[in-house]
Amino acid sequence: MVLRRTLTFACLSLAVVACTTTDDPSNDDEVGDTGETGSEAGAPCDPAADAVDESSCVPLASDYTPATPDDDPYGACVSDAGVYELIADPPGSIGRIEAYDEIAEILWRRADAPSADDFTTARTIYEADQGLGSRVDRREDLHYPPIPEAEWDPGLDPDKQCANETNATNHPDRCVGPAKLRPLINGAFIDGMSGTGDPNTAAATIEAGFVWFAALSVYKEASTCLAKAKDCDSAWAYYTGGAQVDGALLGFAALVEAYSPGTHQRIFDGILAVRCFRDLYPIETYATYDDLPEDGKQTFDDAWAQVDTALQRGLAVALRQHLLAQDDDQCSEASAANWAFVQILGGVIDREAQLRDPANADALSAILELDAPTSEDIEAAAVLLDGLIPCS
Repeated sequence: MVLRRTLTFACLSLAVVACTTTDDPSNDDEVGDTGETGSEAGAPCDPAADAVDESSCVPLASDYTPATPDDDPYGACVSDAGVYELIADPPGSIGRIEAYDEIAEILWRRADAPSADDFTTARTIYEADQGLGSRVDRREDLHYPPIPEAEWDPGLDPDKQCANETNATNHPDRCVGPAKLRPLINGAFIDGMSGTGDPNTAAATIEAGFVWFAALSVYKEASTCLAKAKDCDSAWAYYTGGAQVDGALLGFAALVEAYSPGTHQRIFDGILAVRCFRDLYPIETYATYDDLPEDGKQTFDDAWAQVDTALQRGLAVALRQHLLAQDDDQCSEASAANWAFVQILGGVIDREAQLRDPANADALSAILELDAPTSEDIEAAAVLLDGLIPCS
């Protein structure tokens, strides 16, 4: 199998801007009069259907488990029925994940390659006022240190500092939305709308960006619900699109549940843990972290960590299934697109993998950087990934 190199891990640094295409569709010599791509792209490939072995997966002793509330360290709370109970009105983030799903149906959940017009339609949905694109643009990655106060733009709120171009340039890991996600996704939309290159690769790049965004959004909203209780609702909505654990899932949750129901349950349990924390320590009394008693701080820390651990496994599942699909016959016509997805998510997961086992993380990265991985490379990468970020 010969693969065309589409994206490298270098594109996941601030230099991702240089990896995107020009904004001028007139520079493309593959676009015909109809606006359709001149390439003969095949059907998008689905993730591999191989079952994920979860027989050894058990929650940590510190985890919240609604199925067995007497076995976790949390007190009785609103989450114990295993159902997410809203704190406020349904959040606007539900609509953003509905948009994610609409775009998925247009660009990659289909039996043929998307056309230039399909990308234009999807871009209109993406750019709706206060919609999905607006939140991609502002997303921060709370795994990284905040921007030092000495560098703040006095005209921006503390949580909007990444809107400052200099801050985004100087802190690309923290300011992941403007520094990485926006150029990655926008560049792929431009390629798709102009007919530049392989439309399946443009669609796969957008999908990977959306998965990345959704996981970061759940993590971020689970944290800020400490200061704004309704952000607990947004964490739930950014994951499921407004569904319960066994409901009509959208977005990232639908992808995870399809290939690892156990991981899906663990992510949902983590979100319920954060909701349980907010019930046990209501914001009217405990508005900040410093207001919490020591046991409250530990409860919040455990809940947020539970969400993060489960989300990392969810990202690993998405990566794993696409990785294994690279060797499937059904993926032969869209292997370059599938590998683009793998390389992007591989770069996203590398931070967590490096924290856990630098040597094996480097070994995984080396495989994912290959232009033409063999079957043995694919199998080795899957084994490394499962060892680095196992189920729990």
